[in-house]
Amino acid sequence: MCTVTVINTAKAGGDVGYRLVENRDEQHDRARSEPPIWRPLETGRAIWPTDPVGGGTWIAAAETGLALAILNRNLEPMPDLPGDLLSRGTIIPTLIGSADVESVVDGVSEMDLARFAPFRLLAVDMAGEDASLPRIVVLEWDLRDLIIETHLDGPVCLASSGLGDSVVEPRVPLFESMVVEPGLRVERQDAFHAHEWADRPEVSVMMRRADARTVSVTTVEYHPGRAEPVVMEYREIE
Repeated sequence: MCTVTVINTAKAGGDVGYRLVENRDEQHDRARSEPPIWRPLETGRAIWPTDPVGGGTWIAAAETGLALAILNRNLEPMPDLPGDLLSRGTIIPTLIGSADVESVVDGVSEMDLARFAPFRLLAVDMAGEDASLPRIVVLEWDLRDLIIETHLDGPVCLASSGLGDSVVEPRVPLFESMVVEPGLRVERQDAFHAHEWADRPEVSVMMRRADARTVSVTTVEYHPGRAEPVVMEYREIE
């Protein structure tokens, strides 16, 4: 259960780069996550928070400019799943050392996807022919097929819910009306990720319901022209 957005920061009035924000929604009884730390890779370093239950993560960013975010894919109706599936949270640590989004696609394609419940994986980098534009790839595993969508520049909004992904589809037109139509701005992206419908808290981006709520908001900014190009901010929601 999550909401993820990506915007081109140059088109939002800032430096060349991108900004990825993910709200993480979880059950009330799930253990609190461990904050982000930098970790060594064969290709440099990457930063991510850790889910102590599965040992994996839902978001990560590498010094290379590659960022990954994963959401559960809640099929309707959801088929019975085997009990020996691997945690989807292990996918990102496996792939964050990839060189670029093409390598992520190759890596996912080579996985034994039958070992995972349905998911959507978002990958973004700035390694294309036009180095001023983010490249965004969404890989969707639905238990039968791996569906790959490529977006140049964005913006992109994805949402999921344990109640069924169709339940939270209103978040996407809300993103269009709050962030895209009035013109991209960082403060509008943040306002979207803090949005609550008073009469529909279970559908809201900042979600609340009897058994679950939004537990954290994680932001990744990548600006290749800066001395520290990758910054991750992690905020727990009390």
